[in-house]
Amino acid sequence: MAGLRPKIDRRIKRGIIQPDFGPDKTSDAFAMPKKLISLSIIILLLLTVVIGISQLNKEQLDDNLVFQRIDGTKQTFQQLKGKPLLVTFWSPSCAICLKEVDEFNQLYRSHAGGSEFELLALSMYYDRPDWVIETSRESGMQYPVYFDLQKQLSSAFGDVRATPTSFLLDRDGRIVYRHSGRLDFSLLEQKLTDLIG
Repeated sequence: MAGLRPKIDRRIKRGIIQPDFGPDKTSDAFAMPKKLISLSIIILLLLTVVIGISQLNKEQLDDNLVFQRIDGTKQTFQQLKGKPLLVTFWSPSCAICLKEVDEFNQLYRSHAGGSEFELLALSMYYDRPDWVIETSRESGMQYPVYFDLQKQLSSAFGDVRATPTSFLLDRDGRIVYRHSGRLDFSLLEQKLTDLIG
């Protein structure tokens, strides 16, 4: 055993073997880098979320994006610009969406929908067109209803998958507000009134 000690000492000096500092010293040596790495990861994730939200707010849709009404009428996004737009993605199978119809009707009437602003109810790509037409009529929607048969509209708005999801756009077509789930219509009306001016 006595002969091993000088060999180990030489290997430590050469850097072949690392000396054992004990658990308390090594844990202190690595604690700070682990905390820094964790903090860095959290900061990067937060920055990614903030940048994503700011990009969504600045994002403009393609002017050539086509919106097709259930009556077959087609409009490009360029044709819809010039007044605030309220876009809501809905589905005939969405109970919350159907509960919001009366509030959307009231909002549409009270702000001269179609002249002061436009409200677009976009059905989801997975909804059967006959269900969309039937449900929109039975629920009494008094605002334009559109199909998204090729998933182009839901993709253009950031890959919408859940309903209801609503967007408010300014006159230039920039998204200024996004909400998923049941809307707070008093907040929405305030935001819309500010955009109408």
